[in-house]
This record gives sequence, C-alpha cells and structure tokens, in this order.
Amino acid sequence: MYKLETLEKVGIPPLLNNLHTIEEWKEKRTRILEQWKECLGGFSSLVESRLKIVSWTVQEDHFRIKVRYSTFLDDWVSAYVLLPRNEQKAEVVTEKDVLELLYTDKSDRQSLFPAVLALHPTSENGKDNISLSFGRKNRQYAYELVKRGYVVLAPDTITAGERLLPGDKPFYTKAFYERHPEWSAVGKMMTDHQQGIGLLSHFSSVNHEKIGVIGHSLGGYNSYFLAGIDQRIKAVVCSCGFATFAQDPERHRWGRREWFSHFPKISDFIDNGKVPFEFNEIAALAAPVPFFISMAQNDQIFPHWKPSAECLADLNLLYDWMGEGDKFTSLIGNFGHDFPVEVRTMAYAFLDRWLK
Repeated sequence: MYKLETLEKVGIPPLLNNLHTIEEWKEKRTRILEQWKECLGGFSSLVESRLKIVSWTVQEDHFRIKVRYSTFLDDWVSAYVLLPRNEQKAEVVTEKDVLELLYTDKSDRQSLFPAVLALHPTSENGKDNISLSFGRKNRQYAYELVKRGYVVLAPDTITAGERLLPGDKPFYTKAFYERHPEWSAVGKMMTDHQQGIGLLSHFSSVNHEKIGVIGHSLGGYNSYFLAGIDQRIKAVVCSCGFATFAQDPERHRWGRREWFSHFPKISDFIDNGKVPFEFNEIAALAAPVPFFISMAQNDQIFPHWKPSAECLADLNLLYDWMGEGDKFTSLIGNFGHDFPVEVRTMAYAFLDRWLK
C-alpha cells in the first residue's frame, strides 16, 4: 500500500527494490497480481467460443468479416475479422465460404499468419475507427496491420460501437454497474478480450503461437493489462495509454466518475490517500513479453508524463535485469495524444520482429 503523498514527493516504487533473484520477483509479481484482481473485482470464467457471421466484404487485399462472438454472462461481442487475401481464397459468396475461410485447413495454404487483437481507443464508433480505410486519421492500425499480413480481430468494447445499449451515451458505465455492482468495467473488458484470443486461436490460418495485441489510449492500456494476465499474448503495443496515480490531475481517473468508471474500488483507497499499486507494477505483469510503449509530452489526456517516464525507465531496468532487455522498447515524443505514422511504423516493425 502506497501513500499518494509519498508517491508525489519521492516518486514511483522501484520494481527491483530489495529483489535479488527471479524467484523473489515471481513472488512479488504474484502479490501485485492478487492486488490487481481484487481491485478489478476478479476475472470471470471463459466460455466456449461461439461465432456468428453477420456480413462480409471482399477488399482488394483482404476480407473484412463482421462477426459476433460469445463471452461471459450470455453476452456477445461485435467485431471485425480482417483476413489477408490471396488468389486461392478469392471466391467468398456464401456464409459457408466464410466459415471455410476461417476454419478449414487447405493444402494450398503456404504458411500460417501471425495475428493481432486490435483494441480501439475512446471512440464511439469503436472498431470502425481502426478497421476501415476511412477511419480516423492515425487510428487505422487494424486496417494497416492486415495489409502487412496479420489476421486481425478488432472488437467493440462495452459502451462503444455496436455494443452501445439503447438510450445510453457512449462510454457511460452506469448501466453496467447497475447489473454488476461488485465487478469492474476493466474486468469485463479483460474477459471479452480473452475470449477474443480464444477465437483467434481457433482460426485455421492463424499461428496460435504468434498472437499480439495493440491499442491506443483506452486500447493502449487495455493491451498491457491483457498481456499481464494472459500468456497467450506474445507481443504488446501500447500507444498513449500509460499514466500513473502520482501527479495525476484527474484524481479519480481510474475510479468512480460520471462517465467511464474503470475500477470503482480504487476510489475508496484514493479517498483515504492511498493506492494498492502503481502502474509500473501493473505493466510489469507482462514482463518478459515483448513490449513496445509510446507516450507524449504534449498529451492533453495524460499530461503528467514525467512520473510515467520514470515508470518506463523502471520497466526497462526490470527487462534488463531479467536478461530480456531487447524485448522492451519505449518512446517519449513531443506530439499530443496521438499515434502518428512515424510511431506506428516503429510499432509495426516491433510486431514483425516478434511475431513473424
């Protein structure tokens, strides 16, 4: 338990403080994970993956398949599956053709594709912003990755896209907490994303050992949250999605607030001047998975970049100490809350290195 006053004055808690062996780190990691689970209200059980084909479109170089897949509590996640297209798979006319495309091994298939779970930022259009050629500028990472030869799953998160409930405003979680007062929106999102990994793992054209995750802002922190709890993730990219409790001008950013409440229990700690963890510890749960993270000095959403920069340096020390220093890349730019093309190019090269 850390006093916020101490974090403000002294800085972030070093990950390697009083650690001498990997076994000691594993014990510390277990404690961090248990505190994280407690704050999120736990993680739910996964269910058998079920898939419904909604529609499909044949693009010049890929297929865009709109689907719905099952998740906990009889809920369904709306998503796009983006699949690289080749000459042998040009004819897709019926739903049966789509299912064969996703699930049937074919003798003429030369190799398996790496896959990426692409998580959208705080955009009411959800998956459309990152998956379509006319999506928002600098947010089209799902669309760009399928063109680089990745199978991409781009889901809508709760409160966005096709998962916005009738009468609700985008990214307002009041209705969720009325149904699940002891859980958290982050716990729900993690469950949905884990179901998505399971779905990707069933596709016959996917290399199940080469699945990564990428996201910006909301999608960025969801990416490293997910990598910290699911070992099926083999590479993670987080753009402008990292921020500390220390020096945060939005006191209850992660807790109870009028719109998107990530994990409300944290507000009880904050009101008492304490927090059970700092975010360098949550990010460290992913180690030693290859991790690319970028942040910005002119980020208007997360303006307190200096303590966050301390965290990135601390994560780098952890990876180096593990003998995995080449698996961690961090970037601090002077842009705003954005995922500019220069940074995306570096992020894609990072994914290529570890997934191809």
